Amino acid sequence: MVPYLIIFIISILVCAAGEWALRRNRAGGLLLCCVSAAFPVFLAGAREYTVGTDIATYGNYVFKAACNARSLFACVRAQREIDPLYKALAYIVARFTNNPHWFYFVTALIICGFTMAGLWHYKHWCSITLGWACFLFLFYGDTLNTMRQCLALAVVFAAFPFFLEKKYIRFAVFSLAAILFHVTGIIALVLPVVYLLMKKTPPRWLQFFLIIACMGLILFYSPLLRIILQMNLLPAKFYRYIARGIALALNPTILRLPFLIPVIMYYDRFCGFREIPGETAAPAGAFGGILSHGGAESHGDAEQAGEEGFDRNALGMFVVLMLLLEICTVQLRSVQAALYRISYYFGYYRFIAYSRLVRILRRDNRVIVAAALLCYLAVLWYYQNVIQGNNQIYPYVYSPGWFQLDIPVMPE
Repeated sequence: MVPYLIIFIISILVCAAGEWALRRNRAGGLLLCCVSAAFPVFLAGAREYTVGTDIATYGNYVFKAACNARSLFACVRAQREIDPLYKALAYIVARFTNNPHWFYFVTALIICGFTMAGLWHYKHWCSITLGWACFLFLFYGDTLNTMRQCLALAVVFAAFPFFLEKKYIRFAVFSLAAILFHVTGIIALVLPVVYLLMKKTPPRWLQFFLIIACMGLILFYSPLLRIILQMNLLPAKFYRYIARGIALALNPTILRLPFLIPVIMYYDRFCGFREIPGETAAPAGAFGGILSHGGAESHGDAEQAGEEGFDRNALGMFVVLMLLLEICTVQLRSVQAALYRISYYFGYYRFIAYSRLVRILRRDNRVIVAAALLCYLAVLWYYQNVIQGNNQIYPYVYSPGWFQLDIPVMPE
């Protein structure tokens, strides 16, 4: 546990310094935020082969096949159950080294880099530092295990702001890349539809309707999936996702309530329909600046608000809906463990929701709530990864020769 905590704390502190510097020097702030993302990347690259279940399941053998492949085309054509862009990434890395640790390093670099890029887009709406802390404690363990899906997940998260800013070609390119990393990346195409619905329709009844529809889909997805498979519209491997029933996943639901309830309680303030009390000037000091508003709610930052080019009210409603959809889809854990991962695409918005929550409170409450959030994240990480053993990433084992470009024998 100690290596994770040391790296997490250093990374969060460097990110906080970057967010503070951002208010004075954009380039300096961006550089520090990038440096903060580098720490968990090195942690991922230096880990032993026993850290993360899917390293043994597909990570090592895909890279070994890429090392032996005669061409990129041959590499992509082989092992059809593995998504093509993941195999292409392995092939590219294998042209420089036969050490799989560098493959893990590059994988983590893409995941952490795109996640930080996504948070950067929302920098005037929520705290980058608290959002990054949420990523480290809530999802970093998953990135050491479900590498293909986390690649798609991070790319989808970074791509959606391009849609909000009406940069549709960039959004399409990144969405396609996400789908090629993992087929579940197709959820990227659903997010714009949901966002447009939030803009065009009265939000309150629409959210309840979508939640009911989502729960109904979970209840009846199995017969629908069987029909789709019988029509040969999906590969046969999806037969393993057919289940017999539905049950309530009570434990993961309870774990999400402590910070979901306050978001719903302050819904109008969260979405920007109501002003935040006492917002006349940004508080002094580095930590106060991180928790203060950098967006439209603060008069002094009015010019920065237009920089993002998206509707803040609609974004707030969209994020709340993502949290509610995650609660719905997390119930799939009781049916099929693999289906639970669909909730990741909605759960990623917990980063900006939780860090946004701190900013919409009264100024004298922000430090207390931020500290409570960090304690909640640390306890949750310990419970899920140490006690429950999620992703098999604990204890962390360091590989002394991970940085070598060539190794004598590839691990089996």
